[in-house]
Amino acid sequence: MTELFDLSFAVLAALSWEPEIRGLLAVAIGFVVWCGSVYLLVATNSGARTGLLIALAGLFGWCGIMGIIWWSYGIGWVGEEPSWQAIEVNFDDLNAADVDAVASNPELIGWDDVPEGTPDFGEMQAAANAALTEGSPPPFEEQTDIFIHEMRETGGKPEPESEAVVDVIANRITNTLRITHPTRYAVVFAQEVRDTGPLEEGAAPPPPEPDPDAPMVGLIMVRDLGNLRFTPAAFTFASFVLFGITANVLHRRDKLEAENRARTDPAVV
Repeated sequence: MTELFDLSFAVLAALSWEPEIRGLLAVAIGFVVWCGSVYLLVATNSGARTGLLIALAGLFGWCGIMGIIWWSYGIGWVGEEPSWQAIEVNFDDLNAADVDAVASNPELIGWDDVPEGTPDFGEMQAAANAALTEGSPPPFEEQTDIFIHEMRETGGKPEPESEAVVDVIANRITNTLRITHPTRYAVVFAQEVRDTGPLEEGAAPPPPEPDPDAPMVGLIMVRDLGNLRFTPAAFTFASFVLFGITANVLHRRDKLEAENRARTDPAVV
């Protein structure tokens, strides 16, 4: 009895210590109760085997509909989101870049500036800070040592020609129907922050300023489209395949049962 009490106490302690276990158990118990209650209700009226097929068909059909919503809106069980991936770190000479789109146009003529304060600027800044503090040795020791001068980008899906409703709608339709996605590049120009020396007691730190003697670092990044909708698409396809299988088995059982009921002579088992 003491060993059983100790085991119960250990299990409860583990559940209270690990919130992931509680969450996993809550989802598992909810799923079992949800599916089990539906199966129990249907099985009492249709029998164990037919009730199981009906419950499974309903479950897979519901999963397929939910997968369509995930697939359409990019929510729920999704794959990797689009992100910026660093492919090269250049020092003061974009002519020697390995990326042809940059080496052939080192002045970045025709590239678009990324305005500060926009979502694109924040995403690029986070990706650049992470990339510039990695490697052996990294270009910068800490993210606070990085001063970003500007960001420029090119490529990607075309923007609407104007802000007119017709152009915006046409642009959305053409971009949605586009099979290939033009490669999108970005260059982040950064420099090391100048050391201002020790601060006076109680004084606010000065705004960061670039060190004019430090080399200009050009981080070249490419947009990785990820596979955000691949996982829900595969989930939807698998759910509808299983739904079709269970529905077909139910249809065949229903036809066989109708044939047996129409027979005048006893069925041979």
